[in-house]
Amino acid sequence: MFIAGIFKGLAAYFRAHRVIFKHRLWPYLILPGALSVFYIGILLSLGGGWFDDISAYVYPHWIPAALQHSATRVITQILLWLLLLLLIFISYKHVILILFAPILGSLSERTEKLVYGEEPPDFSTSQLFRDLRRGVYINARGLTLSTTFSAGAWLLVFVPIAGAIASTILIFCIQSYYGGSGLIDYALERRRFSVRQSVDFVKQNRGYVLGIGAGFVLLLFIPIIGWFAAPTYGTIAGTLIAMDRLQQT
Repeated sequence: MFIAGIFKGLAAYFRAHRVIFKHRLWPYLILPGALSVFYIGILLSLGGGWFDDISAYVYPHWIPAALQHSATRVITQILLWLLLLLLIFISYKHVILILFAPILGSLSERTEKLVYGEEPPDFSTSQLFRDLRRGVYINARGLTLSTTFSAGAWLLVFVPIAGAIASTILIFCIQSYYGGSGLIDYALERRRFSVRQSVDFVKQNRGYVLGIGAGFVLLLFIPIIGWFAAPTYGTIAGTLIAMDRLQQT
């Protein structure tokens, strides 16, 4: 069931693509996609400059003289760049989900209506602010936990070969899980799920959540196009999976 859930979560991205084409939801790609590309580009530019300086400091001061040679310098730079990419991935999901919550929430609501015929709840300004506050809390919680667990997993890179492989797999799974939980929460939020209820729902559907998050993370590995598409495709895929699971319970 867990493995099947992962594949169904990944398959939801193909369903999301068909929904976008069928219902002409392309306008929802533009603003989140453009700002997503801008956000990652800025972080890479700034981080690249800082990490060159950090690498220049770390190599002579932290690496023992006996180990200072060209191979060690290359390894140090690779590890620092991997750390930069990890920090971008960790922050990206939650920052994007918070900043674009009104747009992505609207997209999730529209997807639900078009695909499942579900009417959205009546608009309420007070409820909107409660939902925004709840969304910030959910994503701040996810950012804190994913950063903490990923930092622990990152330490495994110092174990030769096996540690680096295990670290990569663990970090990918951690980021996928917490990214997926944020993407399906739009549908749960509209049903007035409390934070505890949302967390319980995610735990009960770990495979599906991991699959949704894995698809999102894999898109981020595709420069420009993937960065542009990830927020919209991830939101629609997360909504489809959340609705499927809610209708089966």
